[in-house]
Amino acid sequence: MIRKARLYPLLFLLLAATASCSKKPMYAHQQQPHQYTIDSTLHADSNLVKMLKPYKRGVDTQMQVVIGHTDIPLTKAQPESTLGNFVADAQLMAARVLDAKVEASVSNYGGLRIPYIDPGPITRGKMYELMPFDNMITIIEIPGTIVKQFCDFMALKKGWPVSGISFTIKDKAAENITIGGKALNPNLYYKFVLSDYVARGGDNCDFLAPCKKRFTSIFIRDAMMTYLTRLEKEGKPLHPQIENRIQYAE
Repeated sequence: MIRKARLYPLLFLLLAATASCSKKPMYAHQQQPHQYTIDSTLHADSNLVKMLKPYKRGVDTQMQVVIGHTDIPLTKAQPESTLGNFVADAQLMAARVLDAKVEASVSNYGGLRIPYIDPGPITRGKMYELMPFDNMITIIEIPGTIVKQFCDFMALKKGWPVSGISFTIKDKAAENITIGGKALNPNLYYKFVLSDYVARGGDNCDFLAPCKKRFTSIFIRDAMMTYLTRLEKEGKPLHPQIENRIQYAE
């Protein structure tokens, strides 16, 4: 049996040995990026494909459900497009269910991830392709002066999808701005609906970050599907038109 007097030196030696063996933090001194191309030359992992097969079948079944129809081609373009008008209108409809005082809707152009939807049936999966991000409906109060700055920003970017607001692009700035058919008043506050990403200042919209916001749990993608489903129940096709919401000065 080890006496207590001899036990303390042994514990000290054990702790010292442990400390001396502890590893120091390691840091990367150099990085070397590589690009890996995924194409037809790569072979599928049969085990992984087998494991995912039942899940893929379920997902495919859900994504192939038809939720609406369009009787015209939906295209993404600037300064205005049928695809952009659909998205902006769907946002506005969803926001007004929460707050009837929401006056305008803006969607960032880069957030639309496909350029074209053919006339005919529209599936749930197509909406996930169009809006793959989990961005949510956000209602934001913007002072008139910042609305002008926002419109100038969109004009510089050659136009974003909008609803409830219109303006003319001249010399890369916004002119003749109207909201709800009335001229912009710099002394008023206006309620807009945006994605939470843009409302927080994303896509270089940092001037919006200080504005008062109401965040919701409604995905913009779901708002689009609700919009389509409502039209389908009414027996109407989706038929957004070019309305000169944003146009270039002659």
